[in-house]
Amino acid sequence: MNLTKLFETQAALDKHIMQEHPELRGQNNLDWKLLALQVELGECANEWRGFKKWSKDQEPRTCVSIEACRNCGGTGNAFGVPEEAGIGCWDCNGTGEITKNPFLEEYVDCLHFILSVGLDLQVQHDYIFDFNRDDEESIIDLFAECYAFAGDLYWNSKNGSTITESQNDYQTLLFHFNHLGRKLGFTWEEVEEAYYAKNKVNHDRQESGY
Repeated sequence: MNLTKLFETQAALDKHIMQEHPELRGQNNLDWKLLALQVELGECANEWRGFKKWSKDQEPRTCVSIEACRNCGGTGNAFGVPEEAGIGCWDCNGTGEITKNPFLEEYVDCLHFILSVGLDLQVQHDYIFDFNRDDEESIIDLFAECYAFAGDLYWNSKNGSTITESQNDYQTLLFHFNHLGRKLGFTWEEVEEAYYAKNKVNHDRQESGY
């Protein structure tokens, strides 16, 4: 698992976002990115459902389903944009249909923010991990650790930690997030494919005024 290409792809998306939101330029954006990451981790856990011990339905929402896109009503046109404008819906890429694997999609939403945080921290981009490595930590442990390390990065950035300290914290977060994905049952090929698909959607959303 080599993240170099993913970092490059994320850098292009971050640049696009800065072009569309100039108010973000020249400021520290780590705070909202780390909060967004924690929100996405919660959404991923919600699709996993394994912590819902009070429920008889604890099966992950892994089923791929095809349904009419709710954003465009199945028309393929961006909501609220005249058809003649030629702007396709960013959710369905203009097809009018959505193919969803909510569980995997939430995981790659987390990955987008993790990569973006890494870019802000100027970490090295040639991380190589064994995505198939086994370990004894539970899924709940791994979710909690990802939350905790994201929180550490947040508070350390507020308290003036050195860039080296932040980069070390980041490596720990990335390490546990990697193993969380494996524990959740994803293959690296699935993660990469889903990341690139969602990355395109995110570019389209910037173009369409999402």
